[in-house]
Amino acid sequence: MLAKSPLTTGEIGIYEMLLYIGFTLTTFWATGLMQGFLAQYPQQPEEKRPAFLFNAYLLFLVGSTLALLFMLWGKAGVLLVLTGQHELPFYELFAVFLWLNVPSYLVENFFLVLRKPRAIFLFGLFAFGLQVLAVLGPVFLGLGLRWSFYALIALGILKYAWLGVLLFRHGSFKADFSMTMRWASLSVPLMLYALMGSFNQSFDNWLVNFTYNGDQQVFAIFRYGARELPLALALSNAFGSAMLPEVAANLEEALVAIREKSLKLFHFLFPFSILLVFTSRWIFPLVFNEDFSQSVIIFNIFLLVIVSRLIFSRTILVGLNANRMVFYISLLELAFNVSLSFALVPFFGLAGVAIGTVAAHSLEKVLLCWYLYRKFGIGLEKYTNLRWYLAYSVIMVLSFVLALSIG
Repeated sequence: MLAKSPLTTGEIGIYEMLLYIGFTLTTFWATGLMQGFLAQYPQQPEEKRPAFLFNAYLLFLVGSTLALLFMLWGKAGVLLVLTGQHELPFYELFAVFLWLNVPSYLVENFFLVLRKPRAIFLFGLFAFGLQVLAVLGPVFLGLGLRWSFYALIALGILKYAWLGVLLFRHGSFKADFSMTMRWASLSVPLMLYALMGSFNQSFDNWLVNFTYNGDQQVFAIFRYGARELPLALALSNAFGSAMLPEVAANLEEALVAIREKSLKLFHFLFPFSILLVFTSRWIFPLVFNEDFSQSVIIFNIFLLVIVSRLIFSRTILVGLNANRMVFYISLLELAFNVSLSFALVPFFGLAGVAIGTVAAHSLEKVLLCWYLYRKFGIGLEKYTNLRWYLAYSVIMVLSFVLALSIG
């Protein structure tokens, strides 16, 4: 929709750069703490769970406040290191939105551990629907991105209020430092793992800025192409998060559930990916505009991530508290991604960055599966329907090659 708006490609690039900065500074610790929260909550005594919810909020409040202060006081360094620029419009407004928005990620996770799937759905409609309206409304009314960020801040306040209502209903306002520190310490390897994962994505964006001298138009072209299948990341991450408490509670039942339920994702996401591989060169100019036709090859390469994305070995390892090895493997993934991307970008340009990322994701999943089998004796066939997975994976790769030759 932004590509169809009155904004120029450069202005879209400004918006994408701000999202990239926010992602880099907050995703790793928020994701690590959230996964630790989901694994630890079922292990808490019933009477301590309300206090655990409140202390989760306190820790996220501290984290988001530190991120806000770092962005404001370290603005020059943040912009120079991450974007290669000395100034970026709407930076301060975005920092305030980020401060409000990060703690509200707790809402859907509170609903998850409280087993309220309908509430997750309704909150998703509210949060995502209004976010789309907040960004697009001012732009299409000709007010520009500044008013989009004002609207995002207002939305952040509403989501924060929703979080407050949840805490009043289900939380217990008792600060417990020892409980918080235990959760945080167990989450450190997960935060480091998430840091490696977010650094992989941030590195891609940084490498594009570095190679193309901070060109906002090139950055937008890469960002619009460097996206996985719509819904794939959301569905796979949501499924993995939902299964974390199950693995922690009952491993054998969880393995059966992962094997059976992931097959449904196979049947939905693989055919959709295969269809998009063949049609993306026509869809991209229609959905976005002609400026983004160069994004097609990047998008098709990123579609291949689905082959590794739908293996849930990491979910099982996190549920088994094997967090340290998950982090070590992420270090290998990062090193591989950095070296391969640097080697390929001079020859393949933006596509070289995409190839490095997809290859690194694949290596990481192979290593996670190997360690899960070696340490715990859990083979891939116990949590994956191999017959369907191999068939879909082969068809996906062949489709990519065929589409590339046709294009």
